[in-house]
Amino acid sequence: MNRTPLHLAYLGATLALLLAVLPTDPALAHIDVQPRLVELGTATVLRIELSQLRAGPAPVRLEVEGEGVAVLGSRMLGVVGAETRWSVRVRVSPAVAPGDLLLVLRAVFADGESVEVDGGITVVPPARDPSGDFPWLGVAAGVALALAFAAAALFLARRRSAW
Repeated sequence: MNRTPLHLAYLGATLALLLAVLPTDPALAHIDVQPRLVELGTATVLRIELSQLRAGPAPVRLEVEGEGVAVLGSRMLGVVGAETRWSVRVRVSPAVAPGDLLLVLRAVFADGESVEVDGGITVVPPARDPSGDFPWLGVAAGVALALAFAAAALFLARRRSAW
């Protein structure tokens, strides 16, 4: 049995794969958005890390868009290596349904060019105030009723002992 053609086929496939992979650039779009959970109707500061989106200097501005998302402010915190770090203050409209929300992050460069990447957050309903769940009216009525019964019992006990 002659295995030379099979070995040549394996060698040719391996070389073709190496030649196909070598000229490709690695994916550079690393995006990190923290915190991932955002309450409806509450102003939240997002910390966004973007990797280098194109060759050259870092972007000068970051725009954030999403359904029902109002951007209250955005500023660059700094450049660390090839990454830029941003602080973006947002508020998600209460009209938005809770769940995953896609954000479009647009890095604007000094020459006017921009690069868009997608990020995401999870929108949760606003936290309820636990003090609003306590039945204060029921407790006050129960205490008042208990005091009334105690006063009536003392009054009847004194009246019986006086006979």
